[in-house]
Amino acid sequence: MKLTLNISDADYRDLIAKGRRMRGSIGLIDTTEATFNRHHTEGKPHASDYRFHKLAHGRVSITDERVRLTLNIDRSETNICASECIDDESRTASDFVFEEIEED
Repeated sequence: MKLTLNISDADYRDLIAKGRRMRGSIGLIDTTEATFNRHHTEGKPHASDYRFHKLAHGRVSITDERVRLTLNIDRSETNICASECIDDESRTASDFVFEEIEED
């Protein structure tokens, strides 16, 4: 299959100038044509003082502005009760956040 990819002039200049991988998404217009939409990562503000802690089924992170807890529990995992995992890991996450806030 041959595909014609439409890319903006600015993105093409950056690709040639930097000579490295460019992240983005391809949107198919039809069976032979597509457009490229760049994911811009430069210039995004990064959270100051980002700290995180890995959990058995996720992670907890904290910045000066936000706290985030994510869990992903596979229900087919043997010898695991999802509600107990949520309880145990949220307590661990809570302890981590408490310790991080106390250090400030």
